Amino acid sequence: MRKIAFGLCVCFLILTAYSSQIFPAYADDHEKYKHKLEEDAGDWDEDDYDHEDEEEHKDRYHSEEYDWKNVMQEERTSVKREYWYKWSRSADLPDEYVATPISSRQTVPIYLESKAPLYTTAIPMQGQIFVPLEDTAEYLGASVIIYPNSQIGEIQLGDRHLIVKNGTRVVYENMRKTPMPLPVFSEKEKLYIPISVLANGLGFQVTWTEQQQIRIY
Repeated sequence: MRKIAFGLCVCFLILTAYSSQIFPAYADDHEKYKHKLEEDAGDWDEDDYDHEDEEEHKDRYHSEEYDWKNVMQEERTSVKREYWYKWSRSADLPDEYVATPISSRQTVPIYLESKAPLYTTAIPMQGQIFVPLEDTAEYLGASVIIYPNSQIGEIQLGDRHLIVKNGTRVVYENMRKTPMPLPVFSEKEKLYIPISVLANGLGFQVTWTEQQQIRIY
């Protein structure tokens, strides 16, 4: 009986010594692994890609190739009268602005062929009608990229390409510097552009109907 008790005591001491060597090492490794995971997680930033993409395009559109201050183009175009529905592409101020069909800000339906209408905010200003750039361009079937940091809008429809910047009268139409009648502006984090520039620049014509609608065709 004493031999059995003695044997059990010896086994217990051996197991205790073995555990004291193994489990602390496991605990240390676990803490190191946990710490490594926390470090790796701290290295990941969900905004990294978007930020780099934004900076890349910001640098690209702020290069010497793009001049957002001077609206003069290589071939000057002069007009006597400016129409809200027709982009003159003139850098000179006209002698006359044709009256717009609306005199104050209001919601106006825009129709394109057989599509359901787009009800959007239309803002008359100095002979032009401004509409939200992104919503209207997408309704016309174009792809739009807005770079919020640089306030630049890029619009593409087929082989037609427009690049505009908030606060300027410059638009790069298929990489050709062209003036707008009035500068793009921002309101409630949306860029607004003259509908004549957007529609004509993408290959459409604009008219006003008796039903108080803007029709694009």
